[in-house]
Amino acid sequence: MYNKIMEYVEYIKTDDGSIGLFDKKIGDIYHSKSGALKEAFDKYINPSFLKEKSSKSKEINILDICSGAGYNLKSAILTADNNCKVNIDCLEINSDVINLSPFIDDLINDVDLKILLLSEVIKLNNYDYSFLNEVLKIDTSFLCPDMRRFIEFLFTEGYLTKGSILNRSFLHNIYYNYVSNNTNYTPNCSKYNNINVRYFIGDARYSLKSIDNTYDIVFIDAFSPQKDPTLWTIDFLSLIKSKLNKNSVLVTYSKSTPLRSALLELGFCVGKTFIDKLDMGTVASFDSSLIINHLNNYDLKLISTRSGIPFRDYDLSLSYNQIIKNRDIEMSCSDRVSMTQFLKNYY
Repeated sequence: MYNKIMEYVEYIKTDDGSIGLFDKKIGDIYHSKSGALKEAFDKYINPSFLKEKSSKSKEINILDICSGAGYNLKSAILTADNNCKVNIDCLEINSDVINLSPFIDDLINDVDLKILLLSEVIKLNNYDYSFLNEVLKIDTSFLCPDMRRFIEFLFTEGYLTKGSILNRSFLHNIYYNYVSNNTNYTPNCSKYNNINVRYFIGDARYSLKSIDNTYDIVFIDAFSPQKDPTLWTIDFLSLIKSKLNKNSVLVTYSKSTPLRSALLELGFCVGKTFIDKLDMGTVASFDSSLIINHLNNYDLKLISTRSGIPFRDYDLSLSYNQIIKNRDIEMSCSDRVSMTQFLKNYY
């Protein structure tokens, strides 16, 4: 499994020291080079008002599209109020990357959190622990040392036999009894008992159709629209819209014009997220009070050019090449001003 994934995924250390992934097939990074963990907080957690929302709610639902190595998921768990029940649905096409999520060296030194994710990954693999053998073959510089030592212990002691049921409480107790130096712990008392995580493996377009849920927060962390627009079409965004309430917030790292145009066309209030005074992402909601930095006149005029024509995928089944081709045709037939001409006149 991991020998296979290493054929098309490279591990890289991002600027904040956390490990990121680069997909050689797509030619795109899973995370910002400035920092995988930093990006999760700057572009997703903080703009989503998760801390504020969870402090005022008994329960909150989060949709994590393209969960990948789980940085947004982990950051959300770390941020949410301890008194709020948090349900997180994670959509990801690549199960190998999900299997890696509890083990990547992400700078999050919280074994309870890693054990929570490990228990869910184990269920995802139907209690077949062979994937953990492959984890141990990965270059140790990319793995969390505590979790690697834990898995080695479980294998050595014979806990990881096919079909044996290891739940979160069991893993928690084994770690703190036999692996950790910390003897001050409460049995069966993970601090994340209020967190529920569900993984859905496959094309997010199909996975989301099958889920009957309403979300308070949505993270979209797909590959860039220029590389693969499949999950950036107005039609997929419309599907997401059908799963939201009036106070929901959608956040993404992307600041692409077709994305912002599609969100406006769907009736969202749309704004920007800033990092060091730079426009670094997009936030959308039906509640305008949740938008701190609204689109300005320049943004809106840019959206009115050909570059603002959204990507389309009417029945949510087209390949990314066909989506790009169809938009190119629509742009060539449009009487809108080109982005080049707009920029020439604007400046």
